[in-house]
Amino acid sequence: MKKLCTSSLYRKSMKTISLLLFILINPGLAMSQITITTSDMPSVGDTIRQSTALNTNQIDYTLTGENYSWDFTSLFTISQTVDTFVSVSSVPFLYQLVFIPNLISNLAQKYPEIDTIPEFQIIDPYQFFKNSNSSFNDVGFAFTINEIPIPLKYDTPDVLYKFPMNYGNVDSSFSGIEFSVPDMAYIGIDRKRVNRVDGWGTLSTPYGTHNVLRLKSTVTESDTIYIDSIQFGTTIERQYTEYKWMGDGFGEPLLQVYEEGLLATYTFIDSIRDPLLVVDPVLPAQSGILISPNPVNQNCNIEVNQTESSNVRISLFNFTGMEVEVIYEGYLPNGKRRFNFDNSLQNLPKGLYIIQLQSDSQVLSQKMIIQ
Repeated sequence: MKKLCTSSLYRKSMKTISLLLFILINPGLAMSQITITTSDMPSVGDTIRQSTALNTNQIDYTLTGENYSWDFTSLFTISQTVDTFVSVSSVPFLYQLVFIPNLISNLAQKYPEIDTIPEFQIIDPYQFFKNSNSSFNDVGFAFTINEIPIPLKYDTPDVLYKFPMNYGNVDSSFSGIEFSVPDMAYIGIDRKRVNRVDGWGTLSTPYGTHNVLRLKSTVTESDTIYIDSIQFGTTIERQYTEYKWMGDGFGEPLLQVYEEGLLATYTFIDSIRDPLLVVDPVLPAQSGILISPNPVNQNCNIEVNQTESSNVRISLFNFTGMEVEVIYEGYLPNGKRRFNFDNSLQNLPKGLYIIQLQSDSQVLSQKMIIQ
């Protein structure tokens, strides 16, 4: 009986040792379910490169679960920006008067200036955050319009992340702003955010493969603006969803999908790329799309090579992911087929576009530049 107990104990010990050795040899498996804390948020001085991309393979970004593997390596980069984070003490002085007292904010993000609104010059736009051990909050934003500084602080913060962030966490917050400039404008925002950590596993993008938590944020918002000079105002009721894949120590989501209505925007942390110069002039050996010439001045030939016959849809998308033209839709036999694109008929603006062929079995894409 004593030998049996000793043998059983030995077997259990060996199982424990084997498990420990397996974890040591495969550390990624041991650490796959991570925890996100305040140290994983951006800091003063951080510059984080982001790529905006198209989901040309129509990957279902809503799918999630435990120990899930998300493969977004086919994301098609169309532009890049760099998110820059600065100290609140470095922003314009009148902004500081609102966001420095009582440590309302300890981090600011600089945004590009806006020059697309007639009769309004908007400069020095910033967003302000408060990073603490318990949460990472959006506390407001500021801009200068026609030389008038307008700092807008939320009555209560918009809680973007609660710490520690773990799988299964759920939280919510309410935030709002009411601001008016006499004889100029009124701005009002009411927002409800519900955050749910609904998955964990590994995420693969063109930047690499990393362990992540997946956060789904559902936002209901009412935006009101009234401009005195034209005596016009409107209220827009909005509902949008943010899907964020959070990694350990990256500052911002490794991937974010912003969904509002039928439009989904994809951004991910990336290395330096030049999307406008990455144009493949060579037709792949088996199946693919050849555009010649590319860049396009006025017209070009689009040659499609399919290995099997099928019903297809050949479309042209702009850099925002909007379909601007259907070049061909119908049955297409296997082999090569040539189509002509004449921009003098569409008069599309210069820039980067995507030619996409979608069939029952595959999605093919190629960049096209109109110059």
